[in-house]
Amino acid sequence: ALTSDGESFRIHRQVYETLVDLAPGSTNELIGGLAETWEGEPEDTVYTFHLREGVTFHDGTPFNADAVVANFDRMANFNEELQEFAYYYGQVFGFGDDSILESVEATDDMTVVVTLKQPNPTFLYGLVLPCFGMVSPAVLEETAAGEPDSAFGTEVTQAGTGPFILESNTPDEETTLVRNEDYWGEKAFLDTLIIRPIDDPAARLQALQGGSIQGYDLVSPSDYETVTGDGFQLVERLSFNTLYLGLNPNARENAAAADRTYYGDAGESPLKDVNVRRAIELAINKEALIPSFYGGRGSVATTFMPETSQWADVVEGGVTPNAYDPEAAAQLLADAGFTADNPATLHFWFPTQVTRPYMPDPAGLHQAITQMLEDAGFVVESHSDIWDSPGYLFDAQNGYYDLHFLGWTGDWDDPGNFYGIHFGYDGDDPAVQFDCDADMKAALDTANGEANPDARGAAWAEVAGLVHDNVCFITLVHGDTAVALADNVQGYLVNPTGSESMATVSLSE
Repeated sequence: ALTSDGESFRIHRQVYETLVDLAPGSTNELIGGLAETWEGEPEDTVYTFHLREGVTFHDGTPFNADAVVANFDRMANFNEELQEFAYYYGQVFGFGDDSILESVEATDDMTVVVTLKQPNPTFLYGLVLPCFGMVSPAVLEETAAGEPDSAFGTEVTQAGTGPFILESNTPDEETTLVRNEDYWGEKAFLDTLIIRPIDDPAARLQALQGGSIQGYDLVSPSDYETVTGDGFQLVERLSFNTLYLGLNPNARENAAAADRTYYGDAGESPLKDVNVRRAIELAINKEALIPSFYGGRGSVATTFMPETSQWADVVEGGVTPNAYDPEAAAQLLADAGFTADNPATLHFWFPTQVTRPYMPDPAGLHQAITQMLEDAGFVVESHSDIWDSPGYLFDAQNGYYDLHFLGWTGDWDDPGNFYGIHFGYDGDDPAVQFDCDADMKAALDTANGEANPDARGAAWAEVAGLVHDNVCFITLVHGDTAVALADNVQGYLVNPTGSESMATVSLSE
């Protein structure tokens, strides 16, 4: 519940299980997880979950309705300090008065009834996220998991129900999982699974070539031919991600309030002027990023929705694209009162020690876009921080950066999982990451609550139009992704979301 990054999800997906799941390879087909069946439609407020019999947590305690209630109670009652880290819970379910949940009740040992305050058409999809995997209530109690200084998450605990059990974890080095011999379903083929973070793409390829690993994710597009030429398997996913440039007009005030001294006496941000934000978008040649950083395999992101989404065309219909035009960008800056003697100075952050599906080379992309902005007349102050949260990810999501790179790999195929997650209001306040009050709260509420597919598409197109017209962020590229595997690896099933179980993977002789 306190994680929001894909690399943590990669491990959680093996150890913890959710009530419902996505079918392998799908972005919109729901199947049973720990809930074998359920009743409830998009227009309903009551959902009844019939839990799977015979499931035990890794600590030997039974999975039942009381366990589900305990998990939801824990998340709903996070204190303010923990709420800062519970990004997905806050965005999907909400805290306090903003919560969509009226109640979560155990009506018998294996039945849970969830009542919503109002219909939420994507409620079931939200449950598929790995951070909402069920955890043993006994472990939650033993580790004081509701407290900021909890041992849960920092010590090795046997707390899930999944096909693998956590055996050891050395942060930033490797995590070792072993097969769950008492698993309720088909047991994993591998008896041991080691997941090791390697942040440099070239080092990942070298490790595969040297035989120290049997596979790796996020193959650099420039290495596709090398991988196949060396006799390895290259398994490509459908693109389901977007790189964006985040902009925050109030970042300097937000940082100062949090005792971050990033800006010194820099003064008021030029980003408060929407025409300056428009100038940034016009200054960026999105098309030029694709051959240089995506091996020619990505596509320009006109909107947040990937081209593979069933909603892409209807959402794009609500957006007026801004084509690359550095001369127009320079003119907008001049009209806003910025000149060579009084330049618009921007502080621009990028992450280190990470690559993401949408961001194969953060430093290189930062350098390229910095040059484009400077060519249009901006002055750019460059900054970087390690990806870890707290660190770059925390500061970006809490609105401390003028400009920053982030992106999104969809969790399921719906505009609410893209625009809604990022721009949902906290009460009457716009999302702090962007602080873009484009007067769209009512439009977001309408789009989130619309169950009819045609009306839902039109509503989200309106939201997208408001976001892009006000340049709340700038979508850049949809990146292709792939997994490289040794020739003896079998059964790896890719999913566009990147959420993939290793239980089906085996090694041939």
